[in-house]
Amino acid sequence: MGKVMQLGHCKFDVNKGELVNNQSDEVWRLPRAELQVLTLLIDYQGKVVAKPLLKTGNGQEQPLSDASVTHAIFTLRAFLGPQYESLIETVKGQGYLLKHHRSRKQSVNFFSHPQRFAIIAIITLAVALLISGLMFIRFSPPKALPVLPNSTATVKLTSGQTVDVILYSSSKTNLALLKKQGMQLQQSLAQCDSTSWKRVFLSLSHDEQVLNITLRGEHYGQSVIRNLKISDLRQPKKFVSQAWLKGVEICD
Repeated sequence: MGKVMQLGHCKFDVNKGELVNNQSDEVWRLPRAELQVLTLLIDYQGKVVAKPLLKTGNGQEQPLSDASVTHAIFTLRAFLGPQYESLIETVKGQGYLLKHHRSRKQSVNFFSHPQRFAIIAIITLAVALLISGLMFIRFSPPKALPVLPNSTATVKLTSGQTVDVILYSSSKTNLALLKKQGMQLQQSLAQCDSTSWKRVFLSLSHDEQVLNITLRGEHYGQSVIRNLKISDLRQPKKFVSQAWLKGVEICD
């Protein structure tokens, strides 16, 4: 297997253990569970990988739990985005399969030279407009969040490092639950010796069924971002639990 592999509009750097979104330049340094699962899916691309194998990996480390494997599949699909999340297919009762992805660039060869010239001109214009839009979005707050945060708390780690936990809420109805989840995250961060994350953003859907978490930080001088979505239909809801926090590895 090569050092870098293309997955939709993302590329996976095997040596660095990073998944990079080529469109947004977001870099995700994969935690152990996601790295182990994705590496095995790539090793057996086009074939079903049983869950026990995804759990044990190369056998040199402690096996993952069923919940860790399931969560790793969920977060990998989320990073690939709606357009390419189907690349990782669930094969009921057997495991998971990473499908082969054929680049859409090959379809350009079917057009004549004048058509290709016209298409290139259109694409160039579209890319210019897209870049302008991305520059605006990149320096603007997330669309799903209000401009001003509801609250900001600074957590001090055991090493003295600080992390800002920022809560966004567009409704007072879900504010109490959001504050509870934010407090649990603060308590867990306070037990870390160090972490790559500098700012953590939390927001809750109006129906209180989806918690959105965005982590922003720095790794080897490069900005990194990680987006997580947690669904919970239970009552009472427990989005952020100690078991979940251990699985996502917020500490270095």
